[in-house]
Amino acid sequence: MFEQISIKNFLNREHMGEYAEVEFDTYIDDRGKEEVQDVRLPIHYYEAGEGEPLIMVHGIGQSLYTWRKNFRELSEHFHVYAVDLPGHGFSGKPQMSYSIEEFALTIEAFMNVMELPAAHFCAFGESAVYVLDFAIHNPKRTKKLVLVSPMVSVGASAGRGKGLQSALGTTAGKMMLNQSAIRATLEDCYFDRTLVTPEVVNEYAAGLMDRDFKVISKMCIGNFIDDGVVANVHTLKTPMLVVLGSEDKITGGGDGEFLKLPIANGSVLTVRNCGFFVHEEKPEKVNEAVVKFCLAQKQPMTEEA
Repeated sequence: MFEQISIKNFLNREHMGEYAEVEFDTYIDDRGKEEVQDVRLPIHYYEAGEGEPLIMVHGIGQSLYTWRKNFRELSEHFHVYAVDLPGHGFSGKPQMSYSIEEFALTIEAFMNVMELPAAHFCAFGESAVYVLDFAIHNPKRTKKLVLVSPMVSVGASAGRGKGLQSALGTTAGKMMLNQSAIRATLEDCYFDRTLVTPEVVNEYAAGLMDRDFKVISKMCIGNFIDDGVVANVHTLKTPMLVVLGSEDKITGGGDGEFLKLPIANGSVLTVRNCGFFVHEEKPEKVNEAVVKFCLAQKQPMTEEA
């Protein structure tokens, strides 16, 4: 497990986060025979605010650090939970396949432990599919979804989902990884490269350069099989807001694969002069959109900010 890093840049030193012990069953392939495996692990999370629950979920190769510019502001309107996914941040690194289904089961197990009957979700990057998988199987526990720079596998909308263009996950899996390579990847994720400060590079490097995470990142990418989500997303009636960066070189923004999916009840917000990390680069726009969308009675029209 990592040491705590630069906590002062996220929350004050009096609140160091908490742990929820979660448990769920998954299936493993034992020489061609599927067997049930019990997965138990501590999930690290921050919690603040009052009101309707809002769960914030990061992407592959990140931690809840990515919500540092959103967490406090959104906690003024919601009861916010920012979580570290299994294998990421300060959460446990169990032996499992790190599949979409397992991440969705983790979300469900976390909600059970926290006694949350339902919640809004704000998910970034690859975790949009984890949250969608949860929502498809648990529609009554899903209020509204805000998906920031959501990712699906290449060609998923055409039914040939083979491969995931995960910027941070791919970087973590490189044999010769150093802070210069991580900086280069982060610069591709931002439109304004001046935001890639030494602090940001150090924070991301702490997770990406972890020896265990090199293996985990490859499993996250290799087991990102989103055929089931792509095939069933049209059944999901949950209100959904997709937030995109106009200059996103990772997903393609408005030209990316995600918007080609048959989304039944969705709106889109495109943030100008912004890359992949929309919530880090233009937090005020994302925070405003989350509040407006999740707390409004009617859904916003497609717009550009």
